[in-house]
Amino acid sequence: MPILRYGLILVLTGLVVSGLVLALERLAGVDLASVGIAAVPIFLTAMIEGQFFAKRSGRLPARAEALRFAALATAVTLMLLGPALVLISLGDPALLALLRGFDAVLWLVILGLVVAITFPASYLFYGQGARSQLRATRRQKIRQGGAK
Repeated sequence: MPILRYGLILVLTGLVVSGLVLALERLAGVDLASVGIAAVPIFLTAMIEGQFFAKRSGRLPARAEALRFAALATAVTLMLLGPALVLISLGDPALLALLRGFDAVLWLVILGLVVAITFPASYLFYGQGARSQLRATRRQKIRQGGAK
């Protein structure tokens, strides 16, 4: 897995999801900001990477490959979490004050939750993305064969 590509896709999907949440909040008055929404970029990025894998290899990832991907994805997510929190808190002084009040134990709990969500989600959605890509490829071959 190219780590740079994964990080870029994660950041871009995070920005798109954040923009959609903000737009829905402003235009429709619907408040979707939650931890569940924050996990959506992780799901999308894992699925996209699974599709890249299936296009490249033409098969589903083996269990060891999916576990290795999930471990790398979790590490990259943790590395991006710090700078993201700093950038977000610069625009929100209340969040900055809240984050400064956290002690080491609370930070470990937060990081543990990030790992507990990111690792299994990355593992599952990586395989799901590969499966959907292989299904789409199979359908495309059937259509091309039927059109001749």
